[in-house]
Amino acid sequence: MNTATQTLTPEAAPPVLGLRLAHLKSRFPSPWELYSLLVLVGAAVFIPASYLTTWMPEVHSPLRYSGLACPLCGGTRAVTALCTGQFALAFKYNPLAVGVFVVFLWAMFSWFFMVLPFKRRVEIVAPRKVIALLWTLVGLLFLLNWVYVLWAGMYEVPLKF
Repeated sequence: MNTATQTLTPEAAPPVLGLRLAHLKSRFPSPWELYSLLVLVGAAVFIPASYLTTWMPEVHSPLRYSGLACPLCGGTRAVTALCTGQFALAFKYNPLAVGVFVVFLWAMFSWFFMVLPFKRRVEIVAPRKVIALLWTLVGLLFLLNWVYVLWAGMYEVPLKF
């Protein structure tokens, strides 16, 4: 190959945002995977038990202490509605809680079906500025969801089966 053509060929620019399959040294869950596993297992035990028994201790939300709904108020009812097939009602209770639940499920399934058997994990590849922009968008999403939660008032509506 001619050296002139080598210098004229542009090098591949790094992607602005991409995914890669990373090789891992350990099968231990990442902090996010571990948190997702704990929350999902806890919810799988606590939510049905709270509907089926009267001996479960009451868990009070920030609404009880401050009088102000939090960004994820109605989230338990949203996930319960989602699990019972009431998709529209789930999004009506709290759309962000449905999204967080889906991300939790992704973390759990990726750990069980990618990390444990193959020592692989999907990672986001992006420059620092793009990652900062993504975190800013996540924060804005939480803020917009909080406005929706306060406006809709669904945190005051009980879930009916």
